[in-house]
Amino acid sequence: MLASDLRNVLEELYEAGAYRVPADEIYWPRELHPAVFRALNMQYLTRTELDDGRVEFSLTQAGYEAIDADVPWSYILRRRMQDFFRFGKSR
Repeated sequence: MLASDLRNVLEELYEAGAYRVPADEIYWPRELHPAVFRALNMQYLTRTELDDGRVEFSLTQAGYEAIDADVPWSYILRRRMQDFFRFGKSR
């Protein structure tokens, strides 16, 4: 069972798209910031800082399971393949 603040953080990210969501598109009130850090520590979500300084958040498999949501493997795989091919072109 998750604490309500932790569940709110995970559900907010899920509703925003769940994978590689820009930090400025997620509304986490100041009182939920400790829950965001807790979710990061518990590996329910990941934080990625891009070269241009932007930050993105993604739910992990454990994060999906914590809120009883299905992991959209096809969507995640498609996005990772796009990222891979973009990476190859930039070299």
